[in-house]
Amino acid sequence: MSTSPEEFFGELNQDAVSILNLISNLSSKEMIGIMDYQNLSTWWCDRARDFFKLSDNVIVQEASEVYEMIHPEDLDKFKEDLTNHMHGKNLEEPMEYRVLTGDSSYSLFTTKMDIVWDPDGKPKWIVMLTENHGISDEVDAVTGLYGEELFDQRVTELVNQEKKPAILKIAIDQFSHVNVMYGANYANQVLSEVAYILRLAAGKKGLVFRLSGAKFALVFENMSEEELERIYQFIQDSLSDHLAIQGKKAPLKVSGGGLVISHSQMDSIAIRSHLTYALNHSHHHHHGELVVYNDEQATDFDDNLELISRIHEDAVKNREGFYLCYQPIANTATGKIMGMEALLRWKGEPYGVVPPGYFIDWLEEDPCIFELGNWIIGTALADAAEISKTYPGFFVHVNIAAGQVERREFRESVMALLMKSGLAPSQFCMELTERVREMDMKFLRKEIEFFKGLGIKIAMDDFGTGNASLALALDLPVDELKIDMSFVQDIQRVPVKQAMVRAIVDFANNTGVETCIEGVEDQEVLEYLRQYQATWHQGYFYSRPVPIQEFKKLLEEENI
Repeated sequence: MSTSPEEFFGELNQDAVSILNLISNLSSKEMIGIMDYQNLSTWWCDRARDFFKLSDNVIVQEASEVYEMIHPEDLDKFKEDLTNHMHGKNLEEPMEYRVLTGDSSYSLFTTKMDIVWDPDGKPKWIVMLTENHGISDEVDAVTGLYGEELFDQRVTELVNQEKKPAILKIAIDQFSHVNVMYGANYANQVLSEVAYILRLAAGKKGLVFRLSGAKFALVFENMSEEELERIYQFIQDSLSDHLAIQGKKAPLKVSGGGLVISHSQMDSIAIRSHLTYALNHSHHHHHGELVVYNDEQATDFDDNLELISRIHEDAVKNREGFYLCYQPIANTATGKIMGMEALLRWKGEPYGVVPPGYFIDWLEEDPCIFELGNWIIGTALADAAEISKTYPGFFVHVNIAAGQVERREFRESVMALLMKSGLAPSQFCMELTERVREMDMKFLRKEIEFFKGLGIKIAMDDFGTGNASLALALDLPVDELKIDMSFVQDIQRVPVKQAMVRAIVDFANNTGVETCIEGVEDQEVLEYLRQYQATWHQGYFYSRPVPIQEFKKLLEEENI
């Protein structure tokens, strides 16, 4: 049953429909609904109508029809919250629930409500703002720049139209120092100022996008390598000398990778891989000077994209070339190995073992990461459960990508894999990678709280890099901070690194959070790091990452 928007709104200004749709369109995640309390009919904006495949904008639904869409585990709480809200109770608390959005998949929603009362004090209109947490905003909240999804769309569009896109990928080097020393608010101001300078550099010729962490991309049409280099030089000069935050100069060093696409045979996976390759070479081998990708420079990495295509095919289909290696995690007080971290590897002929740095970044951005991630979790849990039979309490850490957490069915997948393995939830730790930490904070906190409620532990990986600051650790209820190995390299000779590691460990110890220092390479480093009193150590001193059979031998030798 439905009525027209004109009939529904009645006495309201007829422009209300258009205005409300425009407001809703300002965000890709939020949808507006208005209920006529007396007639129990509801008007939904165009996005909600299309998303839920409603017959019309205005509908009258039986309660049973609504309840069928709610996840069974959330139904009782949904009914209670809905009843309270419709009677004007607890309106300040948003409703949270999962809604069936496919044949068997659910998406997390939150709904805020408020009521327009009639002169007699009875509800007249119920206004609802519903947010779909399964959808990422197209615009980055910190910088106001377009996000990664639109970056892919724009580049693909230019390639398909044969407009020869030219791309600059830029990373702020050692941005982690800004985060750790000054906190998230200051770091966000820096990112915002960087975005302003990048907009100036792009001018009317191109668009600017924010990628993961402190990385950005500028996309142009029909631009030569020489023009890219001039723009990059402007960016370098501006960020190294002209950037001022809170009245103080904040010189930044950047690395840059470039790509000029001259044909229409390159897909988004290849484009991302080439840009990452060029950016890494800029950072590690060219002291931040721009590296523009070309086939001659990259002969040591791929042969006409065959390697990339091969790895991607394995990830999508049978995962034949993938396997896991494990690195020990040792108790700092006793030196005894108590757990392990699962690390993904790929091997295939004629390439041999391909270092993960070549494929992890773009693999995490591909939709295939969900199924591949499930395979990683399942394999790691099964291996840990086998070890736990001999060594009770033995635990395993698994890196979790944003592409997994974003999926509606991730919770159910993890619970099913954990149950199948027989491993206790307390023996499983999920490590949040950089892109996970950049997700909507409310959504991420809810996901963390859900898994912690099951007994699963949560660690923040590579702490101190990207957007991982002490302020972020306060916002998220994590169990462990893993201090990135970049802080350990030359720590005996670098006072700034000593101060950072001490600050992180002291913060964690004072707030009941565990710490793991990565990059413990030898006995000398181990002895030096003991003074910081972290909970765990990890690094080559204990072992390089090894396949499961070798890891079991390592444990046997330690316990002889």
